[in-house]
Amino acid sequence: MIGTTFGFVVFLGFLLFAVNVAVGLYARSTATAIGFDQARLLAQRGGACSASTGRTEQAVVDRLDGWWRRVEVTAGCSGGEATVRVDAASSRSMLPAALLRPTRVSELHRTFTVRVETPR
Repeated sequence: MIGTTFGFVVFLGFLLFAVNVAVGLYARSTATAIGFDQARLLAQRGGACSASTGRTEQAVVDRLDGWWRRVEVTAGCSGGEATVRVDAASSRSMLPAALLRPTRVSELHRTFTVRVETPR
C-alpha cells in the first residue's frame, strides 16, 4: 500500500512537470510567432516604419498579456531594418517559483530583425 501510494505521487509529480513544460513551450512558440509577425508588419510599412513603433509595441503587449507578465517591448527602425525586442516573465507555471528562478525557464528574451522593403 505504501509503495503504491508513493509511486502514484511520483507519477503525478512527473505528469505535473510534463504539463508545465508543454504549456511553457506553447507560450514561448506563441510569443515568438507574435513577435516575428509584428516585426514583419512593421517592416512592411516602409517609410512610415518609425511612426508605427508605438502601435507595434502595444499590439505585442496586448496579444501576450494573458500568457506573460511584465511584457516589455521595444520596436524601432534603423538602417533599413525593423527590430522588435520582447522581454517577458511567465505567469503560467504549476511549479514552485523556487524551482523556476535558478533555471530562468520562466523568462523570455527574443529579438526579431526584418529588412524593410521599399518599392523602387
